[in-house]
Amino acid sequence: MDIYKLLKFNHKIKSHRIKFFGLWLLSVLNKRYLAIQFDPVLACNLRCKMCYFTDEDYVRTNMKGIFKENDLEDLAKVNFKNALKLQIGCGAEPTLFKHNVKLIEIAKKHKVPYISMVTNGNLLNNQDIIDLSQAGLNEFIFSMHGVFKETYEDLMDKGNYETFHAVLGYISEEKKNNPNLRLRINYTFNVDNFHELKEFFNVYDHYSIDIIQLRPIDKIGETTYNNFSLKAIEKDYQEVNSLLKREAAKRNITLLSPKTISRNEEESFKVKTENDSSYLLPYTYCYVSPKYYWKDDFNWRTETFASWQKRNSWNKVLFKNIFLSKKELEKPNRNMLNYSVEIN
Repeated sequence: MDIYKLLKFNHKIKSHRIKFFGLWLLSVLNKRYLAIQFDPVLACNLRCKMCYFTDEDYVRTNMKGIFKENDLEDLAKVNFKNALKLQIGCGAEPTLFKHNVKLIEIAKKHKVPYISMVTNGNLLNNQDIIDLSQAGLNEFIFSMHGVFKETYEDLMDKGNYETFHAVLGYISEEKKNNPNLRLRINYTFNVDNFHELKEFFNVYDHYSIDIIQLRPIDKIGETTYNNFSLKAIEKDYQEVNSLLKREAAKRNITLLSPKTISRNEEESFKVKTENDSSYLLPYTYCYVSPKYYWKDDFNWRTETFASWQKRNSWNKVLFKNIFLSKKELEKPNRNMLNYSVEIN
């Protein structure tokens, strides 16, 4: 399954009503539509300055726990058959978990069409890359907050620039053996690292990158880095984004980037958005961690996703949403994006 073609198709559908109709139909027919974001361990090896892992009180209270190897099959039985995609790693570092190969193999056994891993990459070695690829991982997604060494190691505290480049090289080599494996870079930008993007392809052109996502900084918890304003780069954004679009297109690289970074910073740090897909997120986004699974009233040890659906008249909820206005849908909306994505 090409998840990015599906993303483009979804992006072309502007009506939230049509999207909810499709979602309702998939649910009624017991088809796959969940995007499972799976944190097998709540810990991280880095202390990135734009991340809540630099908030010691938050980490001490919330970021504890790890799944046992024996939990994985039971977790999969709950709702992997409803999963359109599985993303390993969401709010923590998944490579600290020692059973990712088994997790991927179990997901493949349950026929999950697309499996990705979001990681800073600093703990991976060449054999890890090979093992994860051969187990069936479809995509490596790397967090990166600096094109150059000084910025990378400053914003990604405890990260190693040379190690990161070595891992990109390992994956580029593995892609020769597994052409279906994808490599994606997620670049969270702020006023201090934004202009480095103009040199991105001069530094990273020799790696086999398939997707680049540009993400404007958002305030998520109390972080070491606290300049959330983008006013200083608003005028330059379109020029730099256009440059990246042109260079990405030459290389057949998919670029996911904000249409605009304009926002009323006195009211919110979220970029103005017309992202109708965000209204579906509370109904498709399934977060799984040692402390949380899907919804507050859901216990994965005692029930399945199917039994929860029945207990909550889930299909009726989805059908009702077809006829609700955007304003009526805003209350339960968990917009995980603080911007609208454009896809080249």
